[in-house]
Amino acid sequence: MYRMDFTSTVRKCAALTLFSVFLLLCIFSLMIGSTFHPAAPPAEYLGIDNSAQTAAQRTAFLSALGYSPDAQSEESEQITIPADFGDVYTRYNDLQKRSGGDLTLYKCAACTRYTYTDEQTSHRLNLIVYEDRVIGGDECTLALDGEMTELKRHSQQ
Repeated sequence: MYRMDFTSTVRKCAALTLFSVFLLLCIFSLMIGSTFHPAAPPAEYLGIDNSAQTAAQRTAFLSALGYSPDAQSEESEQITIPADFGDVYTRYNDLQKRSGGDLTLYKCAACTRYTYTDEQTSHRLNLIVYEDRVIGGDECTLALDGEMTELKRHSQQ
């Protein structure tokens, strides 16, 4: 009978130990998961509705800023905002911050970059879209020594 009580105690200790390990693993995975969850995108960017689910919404967004996007020139590419920003991404994020965006909120997020040609200037217009919302973008020239600037409001012509 003494032997049964000892075996029962060992089983209880083993079960309690397994449960504790399981609980710690659950807590650890929740902590890791919340660390890399990107922020929900805002409903506006540069004070404009930034809905970007359709091509019409994306070109309307650019048009509201004063650009003339050629809808037929649309290109798209899947991108991931990196977890660690090197020099290039840090400088690119500084550009985004001038428009009120901040890509550090979207580290590890799977996004889509949409590119359009501006009909008036032939510049490239890039939009970074996360969860069907514009979270960033830029305007750049095609010259080798070209310039890249943040998206900004232009006067309607």
